[in-house]
Amino acid sequence: MQSLLKQSFILAATTAIALLFAGCGESKVAQCNKIIKVANEAATLGQEFGKNPNPAKGSKALTELAAKIDPLAKEMKALEIKDEKLQGFQGRFLTLYENISKELNNAAGAIDKKNLPAAKNFLASLQKSSAEESSIVKDINSYCSGK
Repeated sequence: MQSLLKQSFILAATTAIALLFAGCGESKVAQCNKIIKVANEAATLGQEFGKNPNPAKGSKALTELAAKIDPLAKEMKALEIKDEKLQGFQGRFLTLYENISKELNNAAGAIDKKNLPAAKNFLASLQKSSAEESSIVKDINSYCSGK
């Protein structure tokens, strides 16, 4: 009888510990918030640049914006996300930010070389990236809100 009681206690304790550790992971909402925080910082940079593009700075304004996006890409990459679907969003944002930074630098280089057709192509790519960002934001908001 004592052996059965001891086994029942061990089983109950093991189950309680397992549930405790399983519950210690970050919730989906907390992980969503981490990604959305970085995405909002990037969106704010883009909005501020759009409001005050400062054409007097020329290509330097583009390279400065790229330099501000690079740390956000690193921050996005460093987030520890366990949810597989959120990892997908994280990867999409990371690729987006890396591409935007590259396109900004390429556009700045084309402007410096007075290569107007190339600059226009890079700026068109940036517009596509903006559309991609909107799509990712819509998708992650839908996933995180459970709709």
